Amino acid sequence: MISFSNQTKTEICGGIRRTPEKRAFLSGILLSARRLSSQEIALQTECEAFAALIPALLQSVTAKLRCDTEFRSRSGRLPVWCFRISGADAGVLLQSLGIVPEARAESAIFQSGTGRTLSLLAAGAFVMSGSVTDPARAYHLELALPDAAFADALRARIAQEQPAIVLKRTVRKHDTVLYLKQNEQIADALTYFGAPNASLMLAEQQVYKSFRSQTNRRTNCDLANIDKTVAAGAQQAADIRLILETAGLDSLPENLQEIARARLNDPEANLRDLAAACSPPLSRSGAHHRLARIAEIAAKLRAAQQEMPNDS
Repeated sequence: MISFSNQTKTEICGGIRRTPEKRAFLSGILLSARRLSSQEIALQTECEAFAALIPALLQSVTAKLRCDTEFRSRSGRLPVWCFRISGADAGVLLQSLGIVPEARAESAIFQSGTGRTLSLLAAGAFVMSGSVTDPARAYHLELALPDAAFADALRARIAQEQPAIVLKRTVRKHDTVLYLKQNEQIADALTYFGAPNASLMLAEQQVYKSFRSQTNRRTNCDLANIDKTVAAGAQQAADIRLILETAGLDSLPENLQEIARARLNDPEANLRDLAAACSPPLSRSGAHHRLARIAEIAAKLRAAQQEMPNDS
């Protein structure tokens, strides 16, 4: 089954159509590639849509570019598409895009790119080196970038153009990792990268989680109330049986006898049902008051029993 991250990358790739878009997107891919030099460029991906797009991206720069392609199937894992551009072709590609491997953050297209160009460049970096967790499990988006200077510059440029997207930074092995953990910021980032449908899916999952959480809280509250009702009913029934066995129900005033019999008939009934069983029907507070009086009488009987001397 295709992952949410793969779905997101597929959606982004589907929106890259015009030549200027392809050049900006390809620039972001190359700037975040692990193997990038004037002698060799190596790219690899598990996203089929991205793999299918790479030849068109390269053709947008020069039709004469030679690219070696390899497909690797892996048992129990997604296959990998590998692309390798070497020799003079690598230098021509980088020169055409104004990318300097030794100073990625200083590359012309990155320095001058704004608006749509910058968002496409960031989208290319995400598709090449990023991932996003399925929102049904957790909220996490990250870009693992091999060049720290470029990572810091990209983080600053995105924050400048999109203040709502505040990427955090950490280091993992040799990578500088830019990441988000707040669902609203992740949704904004996905939209910025060109994946509005993935952003909508994340928002829908957030609503579902919120609804499920509220439902669980209400269910737990209802169960707690039921437990309290059952426990209170059992105690009230025990009080009434004590009165029945010691002094008899006839010892109670008539209004207390009525609700006492109603409680014995249905030990698990709530106050509303007990109140309705009386004639005329009582309010909930009226039923509670009468049961409280019965509890007081039962408490006095228990105290009296404890004070009686034991026969030896």
